[in-house]
Amino acid sequence: MKVVSMKIPGIKAVNEAFKAYSQNKADKTGALPKGSQGVSEGDSLQLSQSAKYMQEIECALRDLPEIREELVNSIKTGLRTGTYQPDAKKIADGIMQERLLDKQI
Repeated sequence: MKVVSMKIPGIKAVNEAFKAYSQNKADKTGALPKGSQGVSEGDSLQLSQSAKYMQEIECALRDLPEIREELVNSIKTGLRTGTYQPDAKKIADGIMQERLLDKQI
């Protein structure tokens, strides 16, 4: 039986390899180096009024329910009883507005 030996250079090399591995792992996870907040002392950020307004809108939209239960129940009741009469003109206007908005984007 042949024994294969492997040389491991001093502990310093192992420590350097471990540091490199740790740094690589931190880079992939997006972790910041110790003592760093990601912004240097001279950096600053100022949002424009329109950006602040957009943030307010996004927050308000997040607070809205995904499904408006009262409207859904009202339409279901109307369909069941035969009293639901959708306004064809409003539906057509809504479709046109949506198409115009799509073209703008």
